[in-house]
Amino acid sequence: MGDYRRQVPDGVADILADECAVKRETEAAVRGVFLGHGLREVCTPTFEYLDVFSTGQAVLEQEEMFKLTDPRGRLLVIRPDMTIPIARMAATNMKGEPKPHKLFYISEVFRVNGNGADGLREFTQAGVEMIGIPGVEADGECISIAVQAVKTAGVEDFRIDIGQVEFFESIIDEINISGEDKESLRHYIKHKNLVAVEEFLDKKKVNGKLKELLLLIPVLYGNAAEVLRRAGEFPLNRGAEKALEDIEKACSIINEYGYGEYISIDLGMVKELPYYTGIIFKGFTRDLGYIICSGGRYDYLQKDFGEDAPATGFAININRVVQALYKQNPQRSRRPKAFILKCSDGDRKKAIRTAQKLRAAGLYVELDMTATSMDRILTYAREKGVGRVITLQEGSRLKVTDVETGKYTITSVPGIIASYSQASSECIAGWH
Repeated sequence: MGDYRRQVPDGVADILADECAVKRETEAAVRGVFLGHGLREVCTPTFEYLDVFSTGQAVLEQEEMFKLTDPRGRLLVIRPDMTIPIARMAATNMKGEPKPHKLFYISEVFRVNGNGADGLREFTQAGVEMIGIPGVEADGECISIAVQAVKTAGVEDFRIDIGQVEFFESIIDEINISGEDKESLRHYIKHKNLVAVEEFLDKKKVNGKLKELLLLIPVLYGNAAEVLRRAGEFPLNRGAEKALEDIEKACSIINEYGYGEYISIDLGMVKELPYYTGIIFKGFTRDLGYIICSGGRYDYLQKDFGEDAPATGFAININRVVQALYKQNPQRSRRPKAFILKCSDGDRKKAIRTAQKLRAAGLYVELDMTATSMDRILTYAREKGVGRVITLQEGSRLKVTDVETGKYTITSVPGIIASYSQASSECIAGWH
């Protein structure tokens, strides 16, 4: 056997200090948005019984789950999903509480085959679950919260694609084919494989307007009004018409939030999880080639745990959001609120008191007690991404030196606090 003491397993990674700081700031920003909407935070266990993920609507591929056994030999899995455990929790431990439940979480999720193109087997999800609210109102609110959370985290260029699983499902129900054939067609539509779709329809002798519509579905994507207009030109059954009405209403709600510019429609979006029943959506950023958030309606999942309640929700992949932030700004690790305060034995007490006052104002202050030269401290600060060094002067005066330029100002604790709250994160007024 090899020696793996200096390695980590495939699909996981150490998160070093600068990136960890950005990740925690991202989580805090998203948490603030969720709390602002009146959502309540919950946590579920890191491992659950396998049965939670292997019955009814809650079925996930067993190959995707890390498994272990408890001391009694019962099969457990390390949490591969958050929606299903929260559905279990809401249907059992929260059963007596008044609905709707408006919940959120920020938790680690674990999957054997990794999470898409980046191959992460462990990643952080921040998500919302609204349980007990039927209809599109909650879907529109969920998508709007997702947009606000991604924006607040700092991602600048992204879009949300909205679909409705019943649009495609209602249309293929008109074709007399097996469940296996439906799954094949669903796969072709999902991957926008027009050649395979046409070959399939020809083989099944599907013709006329129905064939024309099914060939068009994979490319019914883009501006909401245009996509809905083109789809509405076809003779649709009531299920497909209702799906379009849902999308139109959800878009109207999102527009009322002021987030219409972030929205596109994709009628070729099909359900990838068995419990989705209505509106579904995915979020992308131009800086990454994969999904940063996704969600949708799941009205029957609660039944698996003994309670009948409609629900909708979404999850944001925090790790991918952090990657997008670094793509947009590679210098993001610079810490604008951070200072290093030069300290020595003779003025330790004064340095400690000064640092405490600045920390109480929300600034980050590291005491340096190495008694080295100012040049070395500036080099250390530069390497750590800290922008300013404070040195104590006579009385209450402080000398604040900009690490990059070497310019400094003479100020005080109130002056530093006022300058940080008023000015930019890069400088303090009055540099010499």
